[in-house]
Amino acid sequence: MPPRSLFDNSHRPDKLVMPACGECNRSTSTADLVVSLVSRWDYNNSPQESSDHRKLAARLRKQAPELIAEWTGLNLEQRGKARLHLLKQGVSVPPDAGVATIGQLTVPQLNLFAHKAVLALYFEHFRRGLSNAGRLCAFWRSKEDFAQGGIPGAFLELLPAYASIAQGRWNERQTFEYRYATNQVEGLFGCLARFRRLVVFGFAVQDAGSLPADDMDWIAPTDLLSILVSPRFRKKH
Repeated sequence: MPPRSLFDNSHRPDKLVMPACGECNRSTSTADLVVSLVSRWDYNNSPQESSDHRKLAARLRKQAPELIAEWTGLNLEQRGKARLHLLKQGVSVPPDAGVATIGQLTVPQLNLFAHKAVLALYFEHFRRGLSNAGRLCAFWRSKEDFAQGGIPGAFLELLPAYASIAQGRWNERQTFEYRYATNQVEGLFGCLARFRRLVVFGFAVQDAGSLPADDMDWIAPTDLLSILVSPRFRKKH
């Protein structure tokens, strides 16, 4: 974590490698691909980003063509409304910029990736997987969500430690970096990670008994793949 496809030409340092069962590895591959594409969406892409995007889009067109259809399915009137919505959110939209839709097919994939990322970073800092006695919650935001106010300062204060992915002098902080906090004694973990232009934040607790019984944001680790079929994860949280 992150997947190779997130990096330029799929080339990444050999760090942040976590164990996963075959089912989870296979069933989250589309989510990895979706994030690698969505996180590259920008008007001012570099030539390398544009080249990688074309290759990844070709892969997704074979793997999950329904997602490509959702992104590109807006008619002229809908595109106009989408542009106005972005402008109201403080997002600069050049006249010749394209507009894509993140809808009910894409949102579960992004929610799945967000939870997978929190589980992976929990493993990185605790050197063990989160047991099914624990719980996690995770959320994602696009660059458009932070267009006006940026990332809230409260998050940065809550998560003071910083890390990226590096190997010797090779550091990929421009592609992936994160802030985090841990409590090893109580098994508490929180993180805010940037995957190019997509932000994921979330928390994990070792003991589900410490959470309010009516808090529906938290799931058990073994519920990870249920995100793809659960109605509550079809919406952005």
